[in-house]
Amino acid sequence: MRTAQPKFTHGQDAGKVALALWLFIAPWMLNYSEAWLVVLNGDAVAVVVAVLSIAAMLKFTVWEEWISIVAGLWLFASPWLLDYASRLAPEPALAAAANHLAVGLMMVFLSAWELNLWELVSGKSQ
Repeated sequence: MRTAQPKFTHGQDAGKVALALWLFIAPWMLNYSEAWLVVLNGDAVAVVVAVLSIAAMLKFTVWEEWISIVAGLWLFASPWLLDYASRLAPEPALAAAANHLAVGLMMVFLSAWELNLWELVSGKSQ
């Protein structure tokens, strides 16, 4: 007798799209919009993650989640790699760094969670 497989949902992808939208408006909400490289960095990650997440909602593939993990790790590391402290005044630099650290970690978490769910539902491993 065959047992029913649990349905694979895409709540994590929707969460990543919401995080991408936040990355677009955060520079103005958190007052670091004058640092064009910091804003461009967040926007680039947002576009990549949003496009991949929307594509994954249509048809899931493992590589999309791995690219989202890499994008989240980049966002997490970018305050140091792009030296936000030298590009902004102390308060906006802290806001930008904290935002990118938090959003990057959430993107990594959501992508890893989705990979884990896919493995459980499909019975396949990465």
